[in-house]
Amino acid sequence: MLGNWSFGDYYKKEAIRWAWELLTEVWKLPKDRLFATVHVSDDEAAGFWKSETDILHSRIMPFGDKSNFWEMGETGPCGPCSEIHFDMGDATTRDATFADPIAGVNGENARYRELWNLVFMQYNREKGGTLVPLTARHVDTGMGFERVVAVLQGVDSNYHTDLFRPIIASLEEISGRAYDPGVAGTPFRVAADHIRSLVFAITDGVFPSNDGRGYVVRRLLRRAARFGRELGLTEPYLYRLVGSLEQVMGEAFPEIKERRAYVEEVIRSEEERFGATLEQGIQKFGVMVDLCAKRGETRLPGSDVFALYDTYGFPMDLTRLMASEKGLTVDEADFVRAMEEQKARGREARKADDSGLTPEGWIEIAPSTGTVFLGYDKDEAKVSVCRYKVLEREEGTSYLLILDVTPFYASSGGQVGDVGILTTASGKTLRIDDTIKWNDLVIHRASTDAVIVRDDFAKPLQASLVGGRRAAIRRNHSATHLLQAALRKALGSHVSQSGSRVDDKSLRFDFTHFKALDISELALVENLVNGWVLENLAVTTDIKDVETAKREGATALFGEKYGESVRVVSMGDVSKELCGGTHVKATGQIGLFHIVEETSISAGVRRIEAITGFESARLLSLREEQLAQVAGLLKSSRETVIERLQGVIDKSADLQGRLAALAAEGARAKVGLILETALEREGLLKWNVHNLGETDKKTFNDIFNAVTDAIKRRNLDAVFVIIAGVADGAVMLAACAGSLAVKYGAHCGEIVKAASVIVAGSGGGSPFRAQAGGREPEKLGEALTAAEHRIAEKTKSAS
Repeated sequence: MLGNWSFGDYYKKEAIRWAWELLTEVWKLPKDRLFATVHVSDDEAAGFWKSETDILHSRIMPFGDKSNFWEMGETGPCGPCSEIHFDMGDATTRDATFADPIAGVNGENARYRELWNLVFMQYNREKGGTLVPLTARHVDTGMGFERVVAVLQGVDSNYHTDLFRPIIASLEEISGRAYDPGVAGTPFRVAADHIRSLVFAITDGVFPSNDGRGYVVRRLLRRAARFGRELGLTEPYLYRLVGSLEQVMGEAFPEIKERRAYVEEVIRSEEERFGATLEQGIQKFGVMVDLCAKRGETRLPGSDVFALYDTYGFPMDLTRLMASEKGLTVDEADFVRAMEEQKARGREARKADDSGLTPEGWIEIAPSTGTVFLGYDKDEAKVSVCRYKVLEREEGTSYLLILDVTPFYASSGGQVGDVGILTTASGKTLRIDDTIKWNDLVIHRASTDAVIVRDDFAKPLQASLVGGRRAAIRRNHSATHLLQAALRKALGSHVSQSGSRVDDKSLRFDFTHFKALDISELALVENLVNGWVLENLAVTTDIKDVETAKREGATALFGEKYGESVRVVSMGDVSKELCGGTHVKATGQIGLFHIVEETSISAGVRRIEAITGFESARLLSLREEQLAQVAGLLKSSRETVIERLQGVIDKSADLQGRLAALAAEGARAKVGLILETALEREGLLKWNVHNLGETDKKTFNDIFNAVTDAIKRRNLDAVFVIIAGVADGAVMLAACAGSLAVKYGAHCGEIVKAASVIVAGSGGGSPFRAQAGGREPEKLGEALTAAEHRIAEKTKSAS
């Protein structure tokens, strides 16, 4: 979107004149193809179109609120607008069509394309719908970038401009198919459109996820990936289009070039993940189709289709297409109901929130224009309550307080809120359990065992932080800045912060990177941070306008909203970040920095958890104590504990090998005994039912597999064996048979299944091999006796 704005400066006259000048004199658009619309009540704008431009007066067209009145919602700034339209059609039919309410400007004819909307904000819409004139009037214009390019390049579609054609050409090469400007080209256009959104969003720090803006990115990516299948692309392909987008947009947006490798990796990983999810969804869809067939129905229930959408990310249009291929339809009304029910559940969940953070119920003591934070320099202060709310809960009474000033930091930027004590003028104390931000207000959550009355809040109170908690938070917050600098130096400039949490116990830092850090990389990062700590770099804070700060190299968090003035926290020449949190005065106050864990939290995002100061010292002391205990158990010194432990491991491995050999020898003997007992039977069918008694699953399975292999290897075709045992309190049953034994009627699956029923279990299998289990080992003898009787009957019939 292109545009220009005026906040109480130039107004309608200049906006209209400059718009016409740009379109007709700079871009040389033909004047006879341009039309201007105005609000039916805006004679002022219509007059300026006549006096400030040479547009034909017949082309200045009045319309009502629907087309030419802009407002952002039910209330708020609003006003009439003037739109500029361009005729893309046949000039010979223009005069006959442009004024037609359907075929003309602002109608349903695609030939008249809106290029630019000049919004004149001169009113404020009050509750109830009343329009109140604004004291200062503003201009806010919006022009479709792709639309203007299409007009300037003389093409009939945005997708046929040089903004999209290189991307479509890349997709033609990848898919081996030619682009079709008609309906058949939809997959090309979807992919070209979505890859632009994906690259810009991911470059700006948004990651595919299951909530918020990350969910929007994930839905876009999956939709584009699904359309790729219509081009025969079942493997990841979207990431291969990033290069062509860089060619188009990289000069204007250099960050696309800088983060290209990272963006490609994120998209590729997400495509691979969706590929697996899609296969699961296809299987689920198959089950739905089968159920429809069994019920004799031809329409898929909307609730099932919604579950497919909600769980596997299947868009409705994909399910509809797959259903039509099976001769089925979708109950779309039921789908919409399921969607609305989920939204309603979400709304009810929000309503059920008992946080008390609602506009109602506040008691005002004094007017408030916001809470001033004093905590950068002070740990205690005299404060006054401006507003408060009483919350009655089963667990007791609590309070929400808005103060005029506060030493308590409200949770933001990853730093937790402060806790502390409020003391009233009469000596009563309230615990500050948390400090948070809500709608730009600083809210103090307080609780107390004292009886609080309004007069307690009407007089100044003393606010104090608790113990050394603030100092510990400062250490951890400053350490996150050094950690980010170390990661960028060790891994590359693609590293950027995607989240953090800082409290008094530890710090957590989420960052963009493609793979896990190995031991040497973790050691390098840790050593870099500790090196800067030992240098005792000065930590300074400056207040600057945001653009100056960024030009000077300050790191900003992607997606974070900053005001005109920002705090710039610098640590020597190592780190410079925009940050509103609390920090140490010099890096030496951080103390020992230690990485506790490095993990993955999503595709392309890693997490480091670390500790500083006293927590590091405590962990070091604990590790020393544990090392001493291990050394004592191994009867070695701490210096030789690794060598001693390796010796114990080697000896254990040797003993395990010997035990395994003995067990294998015992198993072979057991197998031999089982088979020999079967072969000693008289008659054509050679069988044996063998109970191993108490055993373990591995031994049971090893013996069973060995018996099965021996029957095949030794061609013991007439042998049938049942093996039983009890492992971990559960019955295990298994049977195997040679080809002649099966011919004589010894069906493994049937016999084992019948035995399993007696021991309250289930199972079965083929005639040649079967397994089962049961929950009542006390009935195993009965089950095996029944199996023997059944085999004996088979033996008689075989004879």
